[in-house]
Amino acid sequence: MAKRATQPRTAPAVRSRDRAETERRILLAVGATLAQSGFRALGVNAVAARAGVDKVLVYRYFGGLPELLAAYAERGDFWYAVDDLVGAHLPPPRPNTAAAWLELVLRRHVAWLKEKPVTLEIMAWEMVERNELTIALAEVREARGMEAMERIARRFALPATLDLAALVALFAAATNYLLVRSRGIRYFQGLDLRRDEGWERLFAIIGLVGTALLKG
Repeated sequence: MAKRATQPRTAPAVRSRDRAETERRILLAVGATLAQSGFRALGVNAVAARAGVDKVLVYRYFGGLPELLAAYAERGDFWYAVDDLVGAHLPPPRPNTAAAWLELVLRRHVAWLKEKPVTLEIMAWEMVERNELTIALAEVREARGMEAMERIARRFALPATLDLAALVALFAAATNYLLVRSRGIRYFQGLDLRRDEGWERLFAIIGLVGTALLKG
């Protein structure tokens, strides 16, 4: 009796690729929905329709809206990865000091956020309300910010009396606020927030304060 021909075992890999692509489309649909309609329009039905998938797949792959939002926070394009700020593939500042690193990281932080209008919109919502999305995104942002700061701190012998976390929090809060504000209001204390010259004045002050406080 002739042996029955067997099919090559490629189905699991194909299914894995299909699922990865579907998940990617769903996460992209979250960002697109936010960009066009805001958080209040965000729901499983709206995301599934934009992604062109059955909503059953959203529940199957993510579990529901809270889990989907957590996945978007972690895997989506909402916030930079730590390596986008301090990765080994990026050139170090000159001079290679703690103060110069602080200024450079904040420059990269601002440059990245300027290109992310959806992120700035979410940050603006966060100032007036808390919801599943802002909570999930805040957790990701906090964890990555802390890791970036710790990477810098490990490079240098910093003064024992310096509260680096408080210093970074001060500068990060200031730049975040000014970036959000610049969407609707151009000037703050005479600084033009929509021109490079205004931001260069801010970075210059950050550099001076960093040099005065950071000895590493």
